[in-house]
Amino acid sequence: MSRTQSFRCEFLNYSFKNICRTKCIALFMLAVQAVLAFPAAGQARANGELVPSSAPATTAAPQSEIAQETGSAAFTPGLAAIQKAIAGVRSPDLQGLAGALGLSHAQVGQRAFDNSTIGMEAITGLERGGISAMAVKWQSADEGRPQEGEPKLYLLSWTGEGWLASYLMEAADALTLEVLPGQENTAPLFAVIIYRGTTAVPYPVIFRLQNHHASLAWDGRSDAASYAGYGFGSIQFEKTPGGNVPVMITEGQADPGLLVFPVSQEQTGRGFQAATAYLWKSDGYVPFRTEYTHNRDYILYRFIAVLHLHDFKTAYSLIDPAQFLKTKEPTLDLFRERIQNDWPEFIDDRIFEVLARPEIDPEGHEFILRTGGGRINVYHPTFSASPSFRLTGLERSERSE
Repeated sequence: MSRTQSFRCEFLNYSFKNICRTKCIALFMLAVQAVLAFPAAGQARANGELVPSSAPATTAAPQSEIAQETGSAAFTPGLAAIQKAIAGVRSPDLQGLAGALGLSHAQVGQRAFDNSTIGMEAITGLERGGISAMAVKWQSADEGRPQEGEPKLYLLSWTGEGWLASYLMEAADALTLEVLPGQENTAPLFAVIIYRGTTAVPYPVIFRLQNHHASLAWDGRSDAASYAGYGFGSIQFEKTPGGNVPVMITEGQADPGLLVFPVSQEQTGRGFQAATAYLWKSDGYVPFRTEYTHNRDYILYRFIAVLHLHDFKTAYSLIDPAQFLKTKEPTLDLFRERIQNDWPEFIDDRIFEVLARPEIDPEGHEFILRTGGGRINVYHPTFSASPSFRLTGLERSERSE
């Protein structure tokens, strides 16, 4: 299990679902590799659109300018202070480095680094050419004066004679650092993955280590980045044939918008997962393919979403026509008429919800619509068996919330 997955398991106590996710990601990766290997024949849907017949080429990440938050080495506050603190350390010994930075034994190691404000840990996988590296969350205190600002994240690289520090970004309590798989003859890449918000959405920031200096290659937090993370999610990097930059796969709880699920699936067992593969193109990662868990909640979401767009034909394909319409002679026109006359809220601009209440059976797949004045519509769908999960019925009742 990767460090990122380990951190997510601790952070969410979500290990049993991570086992299922790992299996799904493995299958997803096989599908992505198949499309990359045979791009002309591969057809897959990403957010409802076909993947281009020619997959974006993955090439080595070019040098990029450092973003404003990361600054440049010459003008980054705190960089001179940490370089001064480690100047006297002339060996790659971890404890000697920790002592120079004023870190205790409890502040050294993966757990201290991942889940605290201050900490340091050794980074494995950057040893190409004999490089030793440390990631440090550190805050300088100059000559007894109060510590300056918020802690910052640095990478320390052993040159053979001393340590060289690179400023990465402002430090955060919840982050992990992962080395990307790559080729031996290329400068190593590593990712700092930051978890934001109550749903711990992961955001990757990619750096390159070259000549013992770390420089920014791509920032998933940037407005210009074509990246969208998922709540309670994780990120994996998988090496593919013919590319210097690995495929990035992010997965987690889908946020469908028109059907709002509780903040945490642990509360109800409701919702569905999404996984998106990103390929490197030109100067950053771009989305290539997205897949969703095919379960009853996903069918519900698709049904609501396509009716919102007045796409009756697609919605009709998601039902068992005879059972849903309660007739032996179902037609698309009859379905359209029933929706327009009996279920107009589904073609209106309405947001449906799944309530997080212990008394609600998650296997019932109820969802609601708030109608105002403390009143709600409660919907009770029924489905055919796996794997199609076609809607066989939908009943509506009204009650006070």
